[in-house]
Formats: sequence, structure tokens, C-alpha cells
Amino acid sequence: MDSKPSTQGKRYRWTRKQIALLGTLSDAALSRKLDLCISTILRKRKDLGIPGTRPWKTIRWTRDLISMLGKFPDAEVARVGDMNTLTVQKKRTSLGIKCYARKSKSWHFWTKKEIALLGTMSDADVALKIGQKKASVAWKRGKLKIPPYGEAYANKRPPKPLDSWTRRQIAVLGTMTDADAARKLDLAHSTVHKKRVSLGIPPFGRR
Repeated sequence: MDSKPSTQGKRYRWTRKQIALLGTLSDAALSRKLDLCISTILRKRKDLGIPGTRPWKTIRWTRDLISMLGKFPDAEVARVGDMNTLTVQKKRTSLGIKCYARKSKSWHFWTKKEIALLGTMSDADVALKIGQKKASVAWKRGKLKIPPYGEAYANKRPPKPLDSWTRRQIAVLGTMTDADAARKLDLAHSTVHKKRVSLGIPPFGRR
């Protein structure tokens, strides 16, 4: 998977809308949203004295996330929900849910066949197939560092020489994320990213 473009050695020009997002999402989530490297987000947030964690009450607790409380370690729930561990602990204790225990009846032992399904279809489809929660599948896939289905498929596509692009294909670059462009053009994510960068086309959302 390609890393976010680094802004080291040059000063990135922040817009008011982008600055307003600092502290409302985790640095990792904002990095994905703005297509910037995490170090750039972290440096700007610290320069402005903006805290890195979101207020507890602003976090949207979905049914899947709540169902994970006590069934998985607080740290794992925090990673899936993109929040800090203390936030998870507060939510769990406020609901009177005991902390996670590996020997509990809710613990799911993943078989080799089930693990082999991860990344070959959407998390929702895997969850339906093995009778588990979607959040549980996403947690297991993330723990094993297996990319999501669409991304994994894009990276398996054959590379395309940079000098054989058509005008229509080039016109797609920068109008959507590199991952979406890779799926649309049936190319590897890295191929799309390299071509866009070589032409000096800014990432989607930064024009």
C-alpha cells in the first residue's frame, strides 16, 4: 500500500476548513481524509495547541461497537472505533459491562478457513458467512494487517507502463481517490499513484 505524500522540505498550505478538522478526528483518520502523512497532521495540530483526542461525547457509538465492549480488549475496540482506550473504558463502565476475558463464551476461535476469507470479500459478507459481527471481522482483519477487499484486489492487478496512458485515463486522475481510480481503470493502486504524482496532479480533494 502506498504511503501518504510527505510534505517534508516544503511548507504545506492549510485551508481554514482543513484546520477546523484538527482534533475532531484522530490524526490517522484525518490523514486518510486529507490524503496527508500523519506527521504533517501531528505537527500542525501541535503548533496550534489543539488536543489530539476527541471529546468523549462527540464519538458516535454504533451498535456493532457497543456489542464489542467486554467481548474484546478495550485497546482493540479503540482501534476499530478510531478512539483512545480510555474512551472505550469509560463507555464500557458506564454501561456496567465487565472487562474482556479471553475465556468468556463470547470469544470466537478463528479457523484457518475463516482467516483465509479475510480480504477476499467485504467484511460484511465474511461476517454473514461465518456468523460473526462485521466489527469483529474488521478487527481480526486489521490485526492480521490484511487490506480491505477492494484495496487487496486493486493491488493484485497488473502494472501498466507509464507511457501507455490514454487521455481519458489521465483525465480520471485527481478526480477521485487513487484507490477508486485504480478500481475504475482496472489498474494497481501503486500504478495510479505513481502516474498522478509524475504528472504533478494533486490528490483528490486538494485542488
